[in-house]
Amino acid sequence: MNNQTIKYFGNFKFCFFTRNGGVSQKYFRSLNCAYNKEENPENVKENREIIRQKFCKKKKIIFLNQTHSNKVIFLDNKIPRIISADGVITNRNDLCLGILTADCAPIIILGKKNFGIVHAGWRGAFTNIIKNAVKVFISKGEIITDINFFIGPHIKKESFEVKVDFVSKLVEQNINFKKFITKKNNKYFFNFSFFLRKKILDLGISKISISRLDTFRNPKKFFSYRYYSKKGIINCGRQISLVCSK
Repeated sequence: MNNQTIKYFGNFKFCFFTRNGGVSQKYFRSLNCAYNKEENPENVKENREIIRQKFCKKKKIIFLNQTHSNKVIFLDNKIPRIISADGVITNRNDLCLGILTADCAPIIILGKKNFGIVHAGWRGAFTNIIKNAVKVFISKGEIITDINFFIGPHIKKESFEVKVDFVSKLVEQNINFKKFITKKNNKYFFNFSFFLRKKILDLGISKISISRLDTFRNPKKFFSYRYYSKKGIINCGRQISLVCSK
């Protein structure tokens, strides 16, 4: 499996998988882990099994029904059949937490005893999904100085062109948009990485690692919704990110 690096930190391990190493075809080539009406569901099942065998053979992978919300849940004893949220946290050794992305930021959060994962698009980031996730960690006995953030590949400033109405959304939230918006050739670009970092720093957390990889500019390595949209293709695959205890 190409370009897949499992990382270890404390009692946990995590991985931001690329799009490579699976069985899907065409726009979903090859390690697509998301079901789509134009994708063969058997390919997705096989890709998810490839992932499970490589990363967490003896654990159950938890997938979310992601809706670009700011909802974060904690899993203890009971696991709902459908989990509609964009962040999930647990301390269970038998579970592996996963999210799917294609330009949004996959975020791994690790404490002393608890671990979590967040799917952060700009909507979730604007509505404080990061703050909500940290609140859950604190409610479970973690302290700020023990919380670590690892942000995986996502769309970067040079590729994240936005319209004036997007800038207005920042202004509406009393955010100094000049810190995050760059104007070039009469076009506006959003520094999503810096925005995420600022959100985390504002919570008193300084242990932050952010990938420099741009999903849009690396179409052979990552799925990018924006990349395919610019080519007139609505549907594309999703890469997976996972975290669990060792």
